[in-house]
Amino acid sequence: MAAGCYQPGGPVPEEPKPAASRDYTQEDVDRLVVMEEQVISSPLPAEWGAPAECNEIHFLRFRLSDGSALDPKDNTRPDPASTDAMLVMLPGLLEGANGFEYLARQLIYQAKVKDQKNMEVWAIERRNNRLEDLSALTYIEDAMSRGQMKMDEATDAFVSYYYEGKPLNGKTFAGWFANQELPFLADFGLKLDTEDVFKVIQTLVPDPAVRKNKVFVGGHSMGGMMTSNFAGWDLDGNPATTDDAGYNNCAGMFGLDTFLSSIGTMGDTLCSLMPDFMAEEARNQSEDAYSKIISGFKDGSLPVVLNSGPMFPAEATCLLELVALGAYYEPESEDSWIRKVPFSEEMKLLLRFLNSKDYDIFIQGSPDSTNFRYTNEAVLGLIFDDSLVPITAIQNSMGFLKGGPVVLKEFPTWPAGAMMGVIPPLENANIGKGPYYIANDAGPVGNLGTGPLYSWANFDEIGNAGDPDYKDTTGETAYTTMENEMTDIEDVARAIFKGPINLVEWYFSMRMIVDISAAMMSWAPKYGLNFLHGDKLIEMPQVLFIAEHGMMRDMDVSGLPGEKHYLKGYNHMDVETACANTSSRRPNEVIGPLLDFVEKNAR
Repeated sequence: MAAGCYQPGGPVPEEPKPAASRDYTQEDVDRLVVMEEQVISSPLPAEWGAPAECNEIHFLRFRLSDGSALDPKDNTRPDPASTDAMLVMLPGLLEGANGFEYLARQLIYQAKVKDQKNMEVWAIERRNNRLEDLSALTYIEDAMSRGQMKMDEATDAFVSYYYEGKPLNGKTFAGWFANQELPFLADFGLKLDTEDVFKVIQTLVPDPAVRKNKVFVGGHSMGGMMTSNFAGWDLDGNPATTDDAGYNNCAGMFGLDTFLSSIGTMGDTLCSLMPDFMAEEARNQSEDAYSKIISGFKDGSLPVVLNSGPMFPAEATCLLELVALGAYYEPESEDSWIRKVPFSEEMKLLLRFLNSKDYDIFIQGSPDSTNFRYTNEAVLGLIFDDSLVPITAIQNSMGFLKGGPVVLKEFPTWPAGAMMGVIPPLENANIGKGPYYIANDAGPVGNLGTGPLYSWANFDEIGNAGDPDYKDTTGETAYTTMENEMTDIEDVARAIFKGPINLVEWYFSMRMIVDISAAMMSWAPKYGLNFLHGDKLIEMPQVLFIAEHGMMRDMDVSGLPGEKHYLKGYNHMDVETACANTSSRRPNEVIGPLLDFVEKNAR
């Protein structure tokens, strides 16, 4: 069977072009901009039964490192006189605050260097992220950043802690939680997360006039939907008193490959993320259907965690940080961790699903991802690059494989993926248009694991003005083109792990999806969903960035209010990560327009 399915060989990518020159370095940015975690105490109702760590709001605060724009009386706050604008950023589905790690630093740096403006960015975590045990990963990150631990040692520490139950730095892993262990997530919905946004803004900016003039709220993907809900929210539930309405507590909104001012169009997109039996109830949009779903969350008959089962379980999102650490600190070293980690059967299925050339190889399971030789950087490309992974929501445009034969990927096909329960069946939004490619030399059939070492050609090594396409050595196969590559894989790796928070969510609450869809209904306030001022959204200053190959690519947003920027070649994650310091190749198309929007609308 192996001989019939797997035939190594095929076209080999050409040599990369010289890398683009840089306008400034990441070290320049880090000297000027600091990232720090801030915490606000905000106890949850005791009857929810949530653990103590969920009684705090955590967010990443990005600011000028010299402290020149801090409040002289309280440095946990910005000085309202010398700070020109504060941007509040809300992450998307399955996304943590680190999704903004690159964009936030670059915004603050360029605002200061180019325009002499003082800005801050606050990226807010949802409370379900407090359930993640990042202690071992933080320990490993610190050791690797100091040069005290190599990748092989990091892998051993990771496996020892997360798989073998051995303590590290005084703590022992309790295991990845199952749905039935997290019943309190039934209450972790839109009300909690929206009011946490209010809490952060009101704590850091006590003066309502300053909030109205200098605070901008925006988000990526689902975070844009949350932004619209915030702007139309009434904090006390009394529509007659509007000082506490979201639109009166900010100066404008921004959206990164998302919707703004379009609450009524969200239902189908959100329902597509649910299991069929839940989606049917949610689409009815009746109070009875909503009530049944919430009851199902609370009595355990419905799953409270979205990413459980084959679709990116906590094990996979935890592993991603180890992958990123290797890609960042030892990019050219051959990955060894993939053969050391004792993956669960669920994880093995996901790896097979994402790394099989065709259906026959998927069924047979050989060769699998452990049979190929990749550098650490190439492995990260396999997970996130738009030419290799077909899942729109996680795609970046980071370059391409090099070093061995690369062929068209014929699997998965849809609806096969949906039928297997691995990926939700919303083809237009969740599945990219391709084409997709895969490495095709793991060595001869009888000696797998002896193929060539695949490495990575970075985004700025793909083509140039005179030769924009990245082809195979014969010139017959064009893998990708310069227009479709704009994100540095090193920046993506760093954003995944940098600091005390991370890029992904281990446990995303299903309640959030159901609540966003229900918030527009007349009965919603009975359940604390105080989206009472949706009519005010159209009046808000707003700017929207739409990625050509992103989640909104087939949506008609021409009738929405405000500025709109269409980003040629961008994917869903590129709006947060597109390189900001290679203007000779291509300027970043988010940072400049967003800074212009803020400057125009801040007062």
